[in-house]
Amino acid sequence: MVITHQAESHIGKVAKLATKVVNTVRENQVCLTEDPSFYWMRTLARFQRVREWATSTPESNAQASTLLPSDCLFIKNSFDRVSQILEQDGYYQGLQLSSKTLAAFLKFAETTPCYANRNPDLKFLLHERSALEAKLGRPILLGSYFDAHEAFQPFQALKTDPLLLAIASTYLGREPQYHRGEIAWSFPAPASEAEKLAAAQVLHCDINDYKTIKFFFYLTDVDAESGPHVYLRGTHRNRKLHHQFMGQRCASIPDETLIETYGADSVETVCGPAGFGFAGDPYTFHKGTTPTRHPRLLLQMEFGINQYKMWHFDTNHTKQN
Repeated sequence: MVITHQAESHIGKVAKLATKVVNTVRENQVCLTEDPSFYWMRTLARFQRVREWATSTPESNAQASTLLPSDCLFIKNSFDRVSQILEQDGYYQGLQLSSKTLAAFLKFAETTPCYANRNPDLKFLLHERSALEAKLGRPILLGSYFDAHEAFQPFQALKTDPLLLAIASTYLGREPQYHRGEIAWSFPAPASEAEKLAAAQVLHCDINDYKTIKFFFYLTDVDAESGPHVYLRGTHRNRKLHHQFMGQRCASIPDETLIETYGADSVETVCGPAGFGFAGDPYTFHKGTTPTRHPRLLLQMEFGINQYKMWHFDTNHTKQN
């Protein structure tokens, strides 16, 4: 019996689909057993009406007049204006780390081992990157510090900063629950579509709770050649119904299709000097672009309204961007 190349290709696609279905079923079984609340959130929080209902009764409302001075960061606009822009656009650009805080994070990045492409077996210091690339015979796309930042005092100071928490509390409508953070490099290197998807360098949305807010800080200068963050303004509350059904699987839709759907005028590319920061609702379509010339060092941390036993990292979902 002769099997044609076309038939082999078809069999391969069917096998790949079957494997994906089996993995999804197993994943759902684990979720239902270990953390049912996480399962139902992940299933339902893709829908705007559910998200709105789940956060329809605010339990907290921080006021600018009650804010304590911040040693870590500043905001460009008034507190009320920050909240207004976040609600309207899904993102606010205009945070700035203090020079002391920025210097501390840069020293951390230089002296702490990171891990190539988030592989725990590929540890290296920043100055060892070229040597590791030569050893591997391929470029390194990402360098993550995993959870090393959690033991770093300046990170803890920023995570509990009263101004940052007030912004989060006002947007979430309740006391923010810290989910996770990361400090990671994105390096200039050719990347396939699969590698971009794995590195969250395609337009996507994160559904980690019924409502979340994420803070981003550039720790290096970021221009158009340094992998700037991109988002589609307003897509946190202007989501097509079929995209709501797809949820995080919208990452499989070509960027050009999403931009055409929501309008080229919704595209915002975020550039800024080292220390520049912004906050966003990660339900908004967004991505980190692939650097073409200069590496980018990014700090991010996310807050939600609930705590879960499980996390998207544990179920093989791409979360960082």
